[in-house]
Amino acid sequence: VIIILIILAIIGFLIFRKVLNTPTLTLMPPAPLKASNYDEFTVDIKLSDLPSNIYPAASISLTFDKNKLKFTGVKEGTMMTYGDKSADGNNLSIPNWSCNVDRANLNGEINAMYLDTTAGKYAYCSDGFDKKNKNIVLRLGFKLRSSAQKGDVYNITFQDAVFATVNGDKKKTSLAMNMKTLRVKNCKIAVK
Repeated sequence: VIIILIILAIIGFLIFRKVLNTPTLTLMPPAPLKASNYDEFTVDIKLSDLPSNIYPAASISLTFDKNKLKFTGVKEGTMMTYGDKSADGNNLSIPNWSCNVDRANLNGEINAMYLDTTAGKYAYCSDGFDKKNKNIVLRLGFKLRSSAQKGDVYNITFQDAVFATVNGDKKKTSLAMNMKTLRVKNCKIAVK
């Protein structure tokens, strides 16, 4: 009986440790907003870790309350991809993500994508990431709509997220919600 309990404890520890080490995308909300504030605010999408690999494609899908929030677009983050060598010798740059702002506001769903069409020359990489200064994948811009009320709370929720590796991911090294190799933390926008 003791041996079985020890084995179960070891298995539980290994599973728990794997979950803790799984990279996580976290939505970072702003401080509570005044209902009368119609200025743009941002929600950062922060990554906890980027395993050593190259990731030439990435996408996210999130939902939001289109009747209370107006999506204004994606903004640059701080994470970098490989790039062309600059005059100072740096070969990393902050990539541009694409999304259709009008469709997002119509449907209440943001679908944003980054694609390196060279399959590696401009890919996300561990050189372009660090946990303190280069960990914001991108920023989402929003404004409160006039229907926002004091005391309201609006959810912004991941539906899907992927950082894809090359070669069809034969080794299962992509980071993806559906493969449980990428965790997510949603956020709430509070109105005061």
